[in-house]
Amino acid sequence: MRFQLDEEYELTRSAVRDFADAEVARGAADRDEFERVDRDLFKSMAEMGLTGIPIAERWGGAGSDALAYAIVLEELARVCASTAAVLHAHTMASWVVSQYGQHELREEKLTPLTTGARMGTLAVCDQPLRLKRLAQSSYQLNGCISSVDLAGTADDYILLVKHRNGRLSLGVAPAHAGSSGISMGPTANKLGLRGVPSANLQFNSGICSLFNVVKESNGQSELAADSHIINAINEMREIGLAAQATGIAQGALEAALAYAKERTQFGKPIGLQQGIAFKLADMAANVEASRWLVYEAAWLRDRGKEGSGKAAMAKLFAIKHAAAIAVEAVQIFGGYGYMREYRVERYLRDAKSLEAGGENSYSAILASLEAE
Repeated sequence: MRFQLDEEYELTRSAVRDFADAEVARGAADRDEFERVDRDLFKSMAEMGLTGIPIAERWGGAGSDALAYAIVLEELARVCASTAAVLHAHTMASWVVSQYGQHELREEKLTPLTTGARMGTLAVCDQPLRLKRLAQSSYQLNGCISSVDLAGTADDYILLVKHRNGRLSLGVAPAHAGSSGISMGPTANKLGLRGVPSANLQFNSGICSLFNVVKESNGQSELAADSHIINAINEMREIGLAAQATGIAQGALEAALAYAKERTQFGKPIGLQQGIAFKLADMAANVEASRWLVYEAAWLRDRGKEGSGKAAMAKLFAIKHAAAIAVEAVQIFGGYGYMREYRVERYLRDAKSLEAGGENSYSAILASLEAE
């Protein structure tokens, strides 16, 4: 067994790191300050082929896998977690359509998303909407979906709707104001990840085409298959969140290390003081542990193995330690760590936002242990 990434993954990392340092880092502070999504930056990511990484080439994607996707999110989050979160919200929407959408839904909607011609976001209904069937696949929707990322910014809302009987349907609602009976609540004023607008979506007799999700022909009941689909979506989402957390931790570590080499006290760099050196060593160890937990979860996903427990572990560990590492970085910077012109305070806010927004992972981890 060898713990080494293939050359193609390292080339992907190198290309995205160069792009992140040259293009993404430049406007990160402004995107955070003014709570905005930079569509020109999104277009640049599309031109690099980053907006459809785990989607098949026949649908305009890069034809790559979850591991490459995790590496890309990590490198983007290293300089701007909001940019990584925008890409994650968009890619989850495209990925769900590619995996579970009916053929006609893929034919019409998928390629514009994967190529970045349109920006999408996934809106999952935690509570069943009130649905009135109008025709074969046409429904009238009423109700609210809470805390949708990229609400008001995305071009398409990919709806994952649960019916009263527990069945799942997918649909696409264009996000043009008033065109589909969708209104948006106030944008949340968040502590971190401020470059990813979030708001509630209200459906007021909105008309949308909904299609049953594609079922696997493995003898499962329809409800069991739907449950399997939800687990797969959660797994992919957790891999993305864990990768973002790892990138935040890596960025905080790099900033703290650079400052510890430059800042002198009592005639020598503070990084040579034992207290600071030990902090940096602990930070580096936890970043590396987070990274390989994420990579293992993605590797399992790519090989069709059951990895929901690993994905949950990766998310739990990576987010927890991203917040802790960011706190240590702020402390190493001292008083400067609390100032907006130094990026470590943004890393801390972004890490805490991931921590607050990520639902509890313990049940998935415990279920995986019981299955062993």
